[in-house]
Amino acid sequence: MDEAKQKTNSNQQWLIIAVVCIAGIAAVFMAYNAGTKQAAQTTPTISQTKKTSNSNAGALQNMILIPAGEFIMGSDDVDASGKSQEFGFNEPLYLNEHPQRTLRLKAFYIDKYEVTNAEFKKFLIDLGKYTDAQIQMLIERLELQEDNLPVRNLTWFKADEYCRFVGKRLPSEAEWEKAARGSDGREYPWGNDWNPDYVNAGQGEADLTPVGSFENGKSPFGVYDMAGNVMEWTADWYEPYPGAEYQSPNYGKKRRVVRGGSWGGVGHYVIPHYFRVAYRFNFPPDQAFNDVGFRCARDA
Repeated sequence: MDEAKQKTNSNQQWLIIAVVCIAGIAAVFMAYNAGTKQAAQTTPTISQTKKTSNSNAGALQNMILIPAGEFIMGSDDVDASGKSQEFGFNEPLYLNEHPQRTLRLKAFYIDKYEVTNAEFKKFLIDLGKYTDAQIQMLIERLELQEDNLPVRNLTWFKADEYCRFVGKRLPSEAEWEKAARGSDGREYPWGNDWNPDYVNAGQGEADLTPVGSFENGKSPFGVYDMAGNVMEWTADWYEPYPGAEYQSPNYGKKRRVVRGGSWGGVGHYVIPHYFRVAYRFNFPPDQAFNDVGFRCARDA
């Protein structure tokens, strides 16, 4: 009887310990994801970004200068083949890219590569607000084990926090497209013809590849992985371009733009449409996904 009672008490104690541990892990992760939501509801102003970035002398390492000048943004393409209906997409293809227009941007810098797991782990340590045990929990939960893979599973708020912390900012949607497209209005970072060998679109890869793996897939400015691997958060809300006729139900200050396509494709299919430099997608900023990462930018 006493022995059975002791076993029961022991089992209850272990159950309590397990519950407390799980609750602790969940609390760390939830606090982590919610940590900067309040502080980052709006896109940082240029003066705010400059104030932060001026304090970081090494911020330009592994960044590429995108010169001032004009580029072609968006497209006037239409879905003549009926792929929207064939695949049952939530929004019609191309229409949120209309109308194509020419924009002039000031010079800016953008990261040569997507932010990596190694860089994000350093950020977690440098923040100085997590214990070693908590950092280890986050490494496992965010899948940060392999250093040279792009970081993922992060909300827009966490991407924004990282960029600010290292003296940078998230790129605007226009900056992202110019860095990927150059000035000649091309379809893909490498040119006008689809080539699955130039991108991790998931067709031959089970998951992510190390950043910078596709030399032939870099943009005219030498920026890597602007198509495939992970989609990337940008600073902007998902809203119509000036003069657009199409009105998406998702427009407004509720979802942020992501760019670049990812290794995940669409189901088992790889559709070149998603890797075009003009392609726009969007997600709620407080959600995280295993095929969305980011890179940072900075004023020149």
